[in-house]
Amino acid sequence: MAAASGAQWKVIHITRSQTNAQALLSALEREGFMARSRQVSRTLSSEENYYEIMVPGAEAMEAHQVLIENNLLL
Repeated sequence: MAAASGAQWKVIHITRSQTNAQALLSALEREGFMARSRQVSRTLSSEENYYEIMVPGAEAMEAHQVLIENNLLL
């Protein structure tokens, strides 16, 4: 998803594996949040790596709450 112009992105969770990251991004996007992920290491495989889940800073608390309420924090 494209970044909003001038948006400050905030990490709301770190998860292991690209599969888990994609599940969290999909859940956030279904709830109407702009979200993206960034892998932490460039040397590990996608399933061994950790991923930062980020949303615009103004939405961070609400987006994190959505993950909690839906038992999605892996």
